[in-house]
Amino acid sequence: MLPRKITVAAGVLLLLLAFGALAVFGQGGEEPEEVPIITTASRVVGVGSYVAGEAYAVAAGEDPAAQPMQALILPYGIYPNMMVHTIEDFVQPAPAVEGFTFDWSLEAPDGSAAELIEGTVAIFLADVEGEYLLTLTATDANGNTAETTWSVLATTYVGSGYLEGPQEAEDQCVDCHEDVVAAWSATGHADMFTRAIDGKASDHYGPNCISCHTTGFNNRPEAVNGGFDDVAAEAGWSFPAELKEGNWDAMVAEFPQVAGLANIQCESCHGPGYLHVFEATRRDPMISRGLDYGVCAQCHAEEPYHVFPQQWELSGHAQKNAEAFWYPIGEDHAACVRCHSGAGYIDWAAGLPAEEQRVDYQVITCAVCHDPHDASNPNQLRVFDSVTLPDGTEVGSAGPAATCMSCHNARTNPVAVIEGLATGGRFSTPHYSTAAELMNATGGYTWGETLPTSTHGRVVEDSCIGCHMGPTPGKDAEGNPLPGHQTVGQHTFAMVSPVDGTENVAICQQCHDGATSFAFEARRDYDGDGTIETNQDEVAGLQDVLQAELEARGVVVLPSYPYFQFPEGASADLYAAVYNLKFSRGGGAAVHNLRYTVALLQLSYEKLTGSPVPGATILPPK
Repeated sequence: MLPRKITVAAGVLLLLLAFGALAVFGQGGEEPEEVPIITTASRVVGVGSYVAGEAYAVAAGEDPAAQPMQALILPYGIYPNMMVHTIEDFVQPAPAVEGFTFDWSLEAPDGSAAELIEGTVAIFLADVEGEYLLTLTATDANGNTAETTWSVLATTYVGSGYLEGPQEAEDQCVDCHEDVVAAWSATGHADMFTRAIDGKASDHYGPNCISCHTTGFNNRPEAVNGGFDDVAAEAGWSFPAELKEGNWDAMVAEFPQVAGLANIQCESCHGPGYLHVFEATRRDPMISRGLDYGVCAQCHAEEPYHVFPQQWELSGHAQKNAEAFWYPIGEDHAACVRCHSGAGYIDWAAGLPAEEQRVDYQVITCAVCHDPHDASNPNQLRVFDSVTLPDGTEVGSAGPAATCMSCHNARTNPVAVIEGLATGGRFSTPHYSTAAELMNATGGYTWGETLPTSTHGRVVEDSCIGCHMGPTPGKDAEGNPLPGHQTVGQHTFAMVSPVDGTENVAICQQCHDGATSFAFEARRDYDGDGTIETNQDEVAGLQDVLQAELEARGVVVLPSYPYFQFPEGASADLYAAVYNLKFSRGGGAAVHNLRYTVALLQLSYEKLTGSPVPGATILPPK
């Protein structure tokens, strides 16, 4: 494909307006649907595209000089499901953080008439080529301020150059990124349009489908930027009248320039590449490499068929205010970023050493778990099937759950922690999530014993995924959403709806006939209080019994890190019992592995006191 000049000729605009959508689609009298405004959440956009950035701030510490306040601009995705056809229809969201005021300013390139729409989300139209500097000033109630600027580039599309044909491919993506392009070419993105117009994707594929299956498509009169719709209009290409084998070959032969922008190419996610190809420097590559979910949501958030981004917004992975994302990051927490920064996780999964992993703020978005460039694993997951837990347990055949287990684990090896105390080692407690260990019946300090285990780790298909990403409730016979519809299961990862509290009990009913809630009645009295309660209450009772014995021996339980204080001369058994108590509080222990949890707490009590839990049904080691 011949490189295009960055200045878009006025004649192209006239052609676009003359042919309009019918030149691109016009078959069988089918009118295209009105095109909604969509933002790509990228720092490089096509000329004529809207850009949106969300205001965010992190409060200053007790000493603002040492821990200054931070201002952040989060790229914002106005995605198809919002159905915003004029920017005035956009409804501003509530601020993600309270206690701040936000002020915006915009510096636009010469010739731009861009006007800034201010609110929690600042929006402007990048109407000419060049650099736009969007600045946010955040102020807290004490008068502390912080400022940040987001550089956004508007340019035109060039195509990846991967298409074989008469057009030149020099200096385009494939020329410098051959390995990445080769990996991407094996993904579904690389040939979606090709398969579809040849009739291999769906028998109802039509003109209104192609906006997401081509590169740079933005069929709005203000967006003339060399994208698929512009080039198709200029060339006179129209959607084929019949979906059949050979349509793609004919398009390549007759309209190679148009075919060169078909399918979901590099620029669909990274933004138009003219500046990157012809004017970039090592200091500024002039291409977008962000991880914001809006990059995916620009196509994957269109109900009723595409709902994963909307589901994800309800998940814990999306909670931008969560301490898990804004505290354990930065140079001082380099050991934490592999799970607490999406960028750090990508680097860890790629095998980079800890000192080279990024430490930036980044929630867990689509591209953190799924690699857009690599289809080696199912669903393009970065981690699949095999994972090694911190205690050395090798988990094989975990399927997609290996992704979950790589972070949702204790982060500690109990044997190394407890036995290391004898040689001056430092005591550390398990991390907040111990689900991976529990599903695999490991992770507690067992004094060398083998403990009984529940069956979830063996019988639940795909382990974590089988429950947390199970089907979301559907709709009733009248088409009304059932409780929990799109708020539990799938990419919400939730078993309990954060919206209305619905429990996704249907997952349990696959094995537990008649189950109506997650509060199953226990089979025995495991905590010795004389009453058979729910599994959760039995575990909670055991935790209370064990904690009382720990406190009687001088252990002080704290509300936060370091969580416990120990008496002088504390024994290894005391440390081990504390470790196991914290391990059992890793979340969902009674559900993930009831028998292992009960046996671990009962064994800890016995090692501490010399006697079994009084009055309890004991689950002894094997």
